[in-house]
Amino acid sequence: MINNLARFLLVATSLAPILGAVAINQYSQGKSWQDWSVWLVAGVLLVFICWGVLEYSAKAIQKQQLTIEEFDTEDREVLAFPVAYLLPLLSSKDLSFSGDWMTGAYVLVIIFWVITHSGAFHFNPVMGLVGYHFYRVKNSQGLPVVIISKREITMRGTQLNIVKLSRNIYLDTEKQG
Repeated sequence: MINNLARFLLVATSLAPILGAVAINQYSQGKSWQDWSVWLVAGVLLVFICWGVLEYSAKAIQKQQLTIEEFDTEDREVLAFPVAYLLPLLSSKDLSFSGDWMTGAYVLVIIFWVITHSGAFHFNPVMGLVGYHFYRVKNSQGLPVVIISKREITMRGTQLNIVKLSRNIYLDTEKQG
């Protein structure tokens, strides 16, 4: 299982779309590149951190096997998170976070807290951006788990090599093939 730092980083990377929205808002308001580029660079850096944590986890954590008995795609739920946390920001006239940094910090902290405490870091839109799909599966014991995988899972009885990221959340270590 990944440590708390890796879990923290995966939650933090889910905030990349907000940072991108701030950068685009500042650009569209005609602010200088020094104002908006910091937000854009931070968002892009978070995408690379997400990819790196998942790649490292796939290689460094002890592997297990899982046989899929039932499955359903969970990719559709990835859309709910960016919509839910970007809508309040879209109604704001100024997304700069520079004039009223406390409001911006409050929004980011609340989103971070909700994702962390709901155990929903696996519905991170950045993971979808770097090619991962989400599946709700039942293993051979009938226990429901979430699988994060780069490949498409289409058959019952499929055997996966997985690593445990968190309680009931596993990462498929094989690439799309």
